[in-house]
Amino acid sequence: MFSGYFLSVMMSGKLLLVNCVLFLVLNTLDGYSTWLVMKPDHYERERNPIARWVFRRLKLPAGIILFKVLILSFLGVFISYWWSEALTLNTGLLFGNLLFTLVVLNNFRVHKRYEKHEKLMQQFLSYRVIAD
Repeated sequence: MFSGYFLSVMMSGKLLLVNCVLFLVLNTLDGYSTWLVMKPDHYERERNPIARWVFRRLKLPAGIILFKVLILSFLGVFISYWWSEALTLNTGLLFGNLLFTLVVLNNFRVHKRYEKHEKLMQQFLSYRVIAD
């Protein structure tokens, strides 16, 4: 009984729509949190080599925006073409949403760490200037 209900939910177009919206929101948050970590020009902090290459060529935030627009456009075409395969798409999007949730949480954690480090460096430099 449960497996039949679970399967019908996973094959639902409504769940697919929710997953698509959530994926879009998470990708937007990923772009924003990536910008927070990399601004003004710390490209070495990006772990994805393809994204890093695009960001170096186009600078921030234009590189992030273009990269996200290209990926989401490709995915949008793919999803619209395969809409009838809701089970497969929902499975992939659930996995992708989980992955992007972890990425976004990590980006905000890393941003907080870099922000704290930069604040400490500014304090250190201000003490050094006073001592000189």
